[in-house]
Amino acid sequence: MFSRIQGVKELNGSDSDKITMSLYNIVNEYIRQNELRDMVLQFVNYQSEKGFPFGELLVLHYHIFSGADTEEIYAIAAAVELLILSFDILDDFEDEDTKDKPWSTESKLALNATTALLFISIKVIKNTSFKNKNKILDILEDLALQSINGQHKDLLNICKTESEYIEMSIEKSGSLVALACLAGAVLARNDYPVEIDSYSKYIGLIGQINNDLMDIKNWNGKNDLLHKKYSLPIIFLLNCGDKEIQFIHNYYQNKVNKSEIIKNQELINQKLVETGAIIYTEVIKTIYQNKTMNEIQQLDIEQRYLEKLLKYIF
Repeated sequence: MFSRIQGVKELNGSDSDKITMSLYNIVNEYIRQNELRDMVLQFVNYQSEKGFPFGELLVLHYHIFSGADTEEIYAIAAAVELLILSFDILDDFEDEDTKDKPWSTESKLALNATTALLFISIKVIKNTSFKNKNKILDILEDLALQSINGQHKDLLNICKTESEYIEMSIEKSGSLVALACLAGAVLARNDYPVEIDSYSKYIGLIGQINNDLMDIKNWNGKNDLLHKKYSLPIIFLLNCGDKEIQFIHNYYQNKVNKSEIIKNQELINQKLVETGAIIYTEVIKTIYQNKTMNEIQQLDIEQRYLEKLLKYIF
């Protein structure tokens, strides 16, 4: 899936609640076909369990730059979350990772719903009274396309080096975080400091790395190694020169089947630690956490907002 950064409900409870309410209001207003509306509301309910961090980041950046007090900001945040939801659903279908998801039961109907979500998100932004809403639409178009380009690279599974994988992850996940952060800043002040573009994309990358670390240990669900995907710990493992894991190379070259990987789960978990693959991935994450902090420190942000922003990084 597209990287889902962690929300900050303990600090942004009211914002999260307002985004959720805006989502329900938008779906009820813009979707008149009963079954389609019920389906989308089911998707929104499912997504709400993970929180709405993209919308929260948009609202946070709007407040950081002293945006005027208006409830319409939550409609914009909800619109961005609908865009993210549509991308998540499409990504799950592309990755064949729909198991236990509400969009898995009626795939044709779910795909039609994603089309609705895309157009509703644009319509909602157009219908707000913000004078610079066209700038938000430009940002949305540009960064959504960047994310789609990154997603295509990921689907092709062609990023086999550290630099290629980081570039792809910044495009795929970082662009969506940047979309939210830049939109909030632009709505507040009509432009944005360049540092936001950098640190928001790093936040997306950090989220992707966190996903990589979870996936590589998850043998009961989505596991990148089982799917012959490349991620930072797997790239390191494949290049460490350990002869005991030659069978992993063979698996990626289609010389052995999945059963060889499954029966060696314990050895793989051991080698992820012994070779330094996990530590290496954690070090890369720390490097980008520090890069993010360096960019944020270039801005004059109130301490209360800084503390909220840091929750998305560490």
